Amino acid sequence: MRKTTTAAAAVATLSALVLAACGSSSGGSGSGSGSGSSSPILIGEVAGTTGAYGTTGQAMVNGAKMAVAYLNAHGGILGRKVTLQSYNDNASATLAAQEFDRLVSAGAVAITGSGDTGPAIAAEADRRQVPAIGVVDDGGLTVYPGGPNTAPLPWVFDLGLNTFAWGTKIAQYALAHCQGLAVLHDPSTYGGGGEAAIKAAYKAAGKKLAFDDAITENWSTGATVGLTSEINQIKATKADCVDVWLTPQDQAAFVQAAHNQGVHFTVLGNDETDSDTTYSGLAKSLASGTVSALLTNEVHPSAALTAFQSKYQTEFSTPSTPFAEATYDSIMMLKQAIEMAKSTQPKALQSAFNRISGFHGLTGTLSFTAQKHTTINADQLTLVKYDAATQKWVPVS
Repeated sequence: MRKTTTAAAAVATLSALVLAACGSSSGGSGSGSGSGSSSPILIGEVAGTTGAYGTTGQAMVNGAKMAVAYLNAHGGILGRKVTLQSYNDNASATLAAQEFDRLVSAGAVAITGSGDTGPAIAAEADRRQVPAIGVVDDGGLTVYPGGPNTAPLPWVFDLGLNTFAWGTKIAQYALAHCQGLAVLHDPSTYGGGGEAAIKAAYKAAGKKLAFDDAITENWSTGATVGLTSEINQIKATKADCVDVWLTPQDQAAFVQAAHNQGVHFTVLGNDETDSDTTYSGLAKSLASGTVSALLTNEVHPSAALTAFQSKYQTEFSTPSTPFAEATYDSIMMLKQAIEMAKSTQPKALQSAFNRISGFHGLTGTLSFTAQKHTTINADQLTLVKYDAATQKWVPVS
């Protein structure tokens, strides 16, 4: 960075803007081992930084690093330094559970993640009674295993890109623009969450999906799966739209395979489709016309988000993503929970999270209650379509 007066002023402005995104807080003292402790506060993180969703996991780690660095540069939490320990679960539920336990045993007050292995993390959070926060497999069925409008898991507080929200928004588009909708989804709570929301919207409209099939993917390596059979079956249903709720790699493989067979569908996506350039970079011009959704905050960014994204680009030489921003928000919200509770005891933090309302985060204005353990809903999303000519996602008119 050039050491000029202008650059120094920009950094000062950036710090002020990012601070505005951190929510309100109050002073106090306390710790997991009793009040008055000055030992560092450990935050754990489990994120798949390799495999199909490796870019998402790395973004989560980067977002956490930025949050911890910011906190330590501004007095920590309750006057205590904050430390971060991150582990790569490589999309393995077994490994994720082991890492969660390892972090809790090391004294972590909360665990952020994982984007790949949410159910395993949620189960460990419930067993160990330690909060799981941030991008926990994108909410949905991971947080509400009984489906929408049921009770959430009590120790999971998801700030990620809620699959129920994305599924609902995609269904709204399909109901208005598609003659028939086919859905291909992975069989995990991630794909199942999107499918559940889409089916609920179609049921409410008195309609049924033209085709609905679960596709087993290889998340640990990102290797694509063959989808020729599914394309032929969808073609037979006369469906004109397909929600390919799969990895960005398999979404790109789908549009390439359909193109090779001379079949044209309007492809609909999920929260990963437009979060970074993985899908558009692989599908290239064939991605044009793909419809997905973005956080409205991403379409019309606040000054704080713009400042964060600029700092992120400078630090990591790659654009920020909503997963980095949601993870950042989760740690900033954890700060508020600790200061509300004046403690790092798990039950005190759980109670505080259930009472946080109107938190001003990078991903929007966020709230939790005892019955609401995801922060994003369909009203906070904007439908977008990919324009290959400009390589941008533009709002659907």
